[in-house]
Amino acid sequence: MKKVIFFLLMCVSVYAQVIPIDSLRRQDANGVPLLLGQTVTVRGVVTMSQELGTPLVYLQDPTGGTIGYDVAFWTGTNDKDSVQVTGVVTQFNGLTEFTPVSSSTVLATNIPYTPRVVTCSNVRLNGETYEAQLIRINGVTAVHNTSGANVTQWSTSGSGTNYRVLVGNDSVEIRIYSSTNIANSPVPPFPFDVVALVSQFDASAPYTSGYQILPRSLSDFYTQGGSGPLLSSISYTNIQQTSVTINWQSSTPSNSKVRWQIADSNYQVIAYTDSVSDGANVTTHSVTLTGLQPGKIYYYNVSSTDGNGTGTSPQQYFCTQSASSGAINVYFNRSVDTLLSSGENALGNTNFQTKLLQRINAAQYSLDIAIYSFNDLNQIRDAIINAKIRGVKIRLVYDYRTNGTNQQLVNDLLAAGILMSKRPNADFMHNKFFIFDYRNFTSATDDWLWTGSTNITNEQLFDDANNVIEIQDQTLAAIYTREFEEMWGSANEIPIPSRAKFGPQKSDNTPHLLNIAGKRIEVYFSPSDNPSTRIEDVINTQTDNSVFFSVLAYTRCNIMNRMKVKYDAGKNVRGVFDDSEGSSSSSVYKTMKGLTGGGCSNPLWSPPADVWLDSRAGQLHHKYIIIDAFTPASSPVTITGSYNFSNNATFDNDENFLVIYDTRVANLYLQEFNMRYRDGGGTNPIGITQLSNEMPTEFMLYQNYPNPFNPSSTIKYQVANTGLIKLTVYDVVGREVSKLVNEFQNSGTYSVDFEGADLTSGIYFYTLEADGVRIDSKKMVLVK
Repeated sequence: MKKVIFFLLMCVSVYAQVIPIDSLRRQDANGVPLLLGQTVTVRGVVTMSQELGTPLVYLQDPTGGTIGYDVAFWTGTNDKDSVQVTGVVTQFNGLTEFTPVSSSTVLATNIPYTPRVVTCSNVRLNGETYEAQLIRINGVTAVHNTSGANVTQWSTSGSGTNYRVLVGNDSVEIRIYSSTNIANSPVPPFPFDVVALVSQFDASAPYTSGYQILPRSLSDFYTQGGSGPLLSSISYTNIQQTSVTINWQSSTPSNSKVRWQIADSNYQVIAYTDSVSDGANVTTHSVTLTGLQPGKIYYYNVSSTDGNGTGTSPQQYFCTQSASSGAINVYFNRSVDTLLSSGENALGNTNFQTKLLQRINAAQYSLDIAIYSFNDLNQIRDAIINAKIRGVKIRLVYDYRTNGTNQQLVNDLLAAGILMSKRPNADFMHNKFFIFDYRNFTSATDDWLWTGSTNITNEQLFDDANNVIEIQDQTLAAIYTREFEEMWGSANEIPIPSRAKFGPQKSDNTPHLLNIAGKRIEVYFSPSDNPSTRIEDVINTQTDNSVFFSVLAYTRCNIMNRMKVKYDAGKNVRGVFDDSEGSSSSSVYKTMKGLTGGGCSNPLWSPPADVWLDSRAGQLHHKYIIIDAFTPASSPVTITGSYNFSNNATFDNDENFLVIYDTRVANLYLQEFNMRYRDGGGTNPIGITQLSNEMPTEFMLYQNYPNPFNPSSTIKYQVANTGLIKLTVYDVVGREVSKLVNEFQNSGTYSVDFEGADLTSGIYFYTLEADGVRIDSKKMVLVK
């Protein structure tokens, strides 16, 4: 520490313009810096640079700490760098910062800095004294969420989540960023010490509260009593039929061990039958397991040992690839727009009853049904009963329904001797899935999963807009069977009601990542698997160009906020809601439309998003999201299932959904989406197609074809460098008619369709812009 003080004071004496950090931190009575808006220069040692994944650089000298918020400064520094930095003094929610940084210089590297030992109340009550400094709190005895409940894992959502750490009865807020390796790792065994930076989030003057601490990584936690390294980021990759790779991080260099066994049911005794070890002391661990069986779920845990002891993970799950075909069939019961087909026309106006009857009649061994609503369709009832008569083993999980009264067709199944497990009187068993022939265990070729948004009623099959997806895969069927049996209460033909679990009683007890015939597919169940966060993460990490959705109910602010981040970054966000959402005070429809009176309304979207209400009779009952559907090079993703984007679906109901990383499936759903979008009143073109990802040497705008045209024409253009691309159509007096493209695009050659059905005959102009620079304009003629 003396070396650091001497080094910094020597620098100050040489450069008179450099001021101590505590000088820029001086504030008025409202907590506003006295030097706000002025350009100053300070020196300090960097205590955090890259860890949070955002351009925040914490630095301090012996007098205090501050923060630089600047991308160039962030990318040019590392922890323990001694830096000189010049910038404008600003304030963000009470936090004193430099934004922007006009210059920065690294003077020396690897300068150590010892954290100040403080108490929770020191930070909570006198946080300004320690703001932006590295501190240490010793002897943490408990961790609570912000509601006061004990927690055992640092679960995060969005950018991060706040908790409270306690030392006895003293406490302070701690924020865990999702970008750190702390996220979703177990809370260390108590007592433990934590090193962190002091931050602040106070939205209004006086800026004298909202202090919190930010640990940077697992290495900032110190356990007492020789409990070994902390383990995090546990995952499995490289999924094959007989092998899989297990990965994790440890807080200290340590060895590696994995133990595993086949998971036959939810109710077996866990006694790991196999293990493998690696004696190398590392912090990044990767162990490949071999000799596994195809199409199976496995329990496993990992452990690492250093000189202080052994750290062991909680029980985890992985699965192997099956030998199934991986065939995926997608059906829609309303019309689709096959003009957007990339080679396979979507199956619109499909008779779902015919498809389901074919699947039931083909079942040979087992049929598990989890259904929210089943009525009206006598042919399906009869097919299920006939399947039982010919020896198919049938189990039914069903919703409580109003006043506990079963629908008539459910009573008919019970009268035929089919057994049922029923959700108690609380919220909804909202699933709509069928599992065919999984429980013979001998064949991987006949296992089918049927799921999607569709209940089995006359209205749902023939009036309401719905989708069905069926997949032939043994591993996927095994995972859904495990979820089914948690609600069934046993792994055999007889349900055990006392052991059956629904809603919040369920646990996260399945693998989530599958390799299905080479395709990445994820599966999640609600509420155990934190479904909203899963969708938020997919939107955040996978969206390069567009997010389209079609949904019955959308009240979940977190999902909307994640879409808004993408929208504000220039991505294309479009959606179609059921028309009931237009009058709902909790729906996000009005908020996204820029109208008051909706849910999650701070702030309203401006400009309004391209979202619409379904105008056709019957419900729009879909629950799907398509990401980057018209840009195959961006690896399109489809999310579909029974999960509405709502708080009830997130925290209470039994739900399921799939995340499918596949260009073909995304294009099929895109064809359906465009028809619902047009039905609702959307007019902007959707068919932006990347014709080539070869890098053009220059930007180029081509003449539309055909020209003259009626009613549509195709415009082709080249993008030389990745950037914000705009393609806009104007009339002869310069009024904007349509914005065809407004998104970040990679270099390549693209085409987009322009639809002029609602325009009058005449001359129109279209203009290509890249990062605000006009590239070219051309004329086209609409003749009707």
